[in-house]
Amino acid sequence: MMMDRKAISDLRQRIFWLREDREKLENSLFRPKKMIRASLVFLPNYCGKKDCRCKKGFPHGPYPYLSEKRKGKTRMTYVKKRTLHEVKLEAEEYARFQHQLARLRKINEKIRSLFEQIRDLNCRGVEEYRKVLTQRKKNIQGQENEKGN
Repeated sequence: MMMDRKAISDLRQRIFWLREDREKLENSLFRPKKMIRASLVFLPNYCGKKDCRCKKGFPHGPYPYLSEKRKGKTRMTYVKKRTLHEVKLEAEEYARFQHQLARLRKINEKIRSLFEQIRDLNCRGVEEYRKVLTQRKKNIQGQENEKGN
């Protein structure tokens, strides 16, 4: 049983540290900056003119586009030069926020797993319960036999 107490203490300590990490992470998510739900990508462009250099392997661009998923399909939207800086910052903030949410999920999964380990260390199976009942029954019968003699 002493081994279980040490193991449980170690698990509790790990949970404590993870909860501290989670609190810092949650605080960073409370006040997000302006975001746009897309990724900023730079793609080459091919114009379609018959004798253009892009036909010879030298495409135009690359040009900035917002890439978004909608109903399972990727949609590309051209980003104008005058809005590029603003859109870049918003897309970076969205990526940062999404990354932080993923970290939060992982921390929560780890905490849950550690709690399950604590549960398992403190749980006995039905088989163990049956053994205890059988042993008690034998002890009671033994005591009755001693009284009867």
